[in-house]
Amino acid sequence: MNVALLVLRLVPGVLFMGHGLQKLLPAKWSPPLLSAYGPRATAAGFEQMGLAPGLPLALLTGGGELGGGFLIGSGLVTPLGTALLAAVMTVAILVVHLRKGIWAAAGGFEFPLLMLSSAYLVSALGPGSLSIDRWAGIGNWTGIHWVVQDSVRAGAAVGVGAVAGLLILAAALLRKLAQRKRGVPSPAH
Repeated sequence: MNVALLVLRLVPGVLFMGHGLQKLLPAKWSPPLLSAYGPRATAAGFEQMGLAPGLPLALLTGGGELGGGFLIGSGLVTPLGTALLAAVMTVAILVVHLRKGIWAAAGGFEFPLLMLSSAYLVSALGPGSLSIDRWAGIGNWTGIHWVVQDSVRAGAAVGVGAVAGLLILAAALLRKLAQRKRGVPSPAH
């Protein structure tokens, strides 16, 4: 079972880290396998989608994916990793994928939902014995003895992340509305 948990952590963890590095590493420094496009290109894409300011959001998104992926993949405070990834995936699903339907072939939300589900599962099942938490003796990393099941705590981590993602979207929308009110043109969609 512990090897299965390790695989369940490593595959999405490494993929999330790769997605984060694609946003953070400039294309000229990218190894071919990574296919990074960098923070400036990510920021331009975000601005076109109405997410502004693009560069800080690109860095935040890339950092959330890189950090959340590391936490999930290594088995270190996995609920925090889940919350970070839930924030990023919530925004990705709502802004990019939802209007395209469910299936990934059409650009839908199938893949981001699957990735978010894997982060939830890792938090719900726990990182297992082949993890940094186990190695470091961190059984209850929050110091709080919860009275709810692991699946409920993992759901709470997803909920916290989703709310954070929604707050980021709301802030971007409010910024856009304020710019319109002042007569500042917004990027074309």
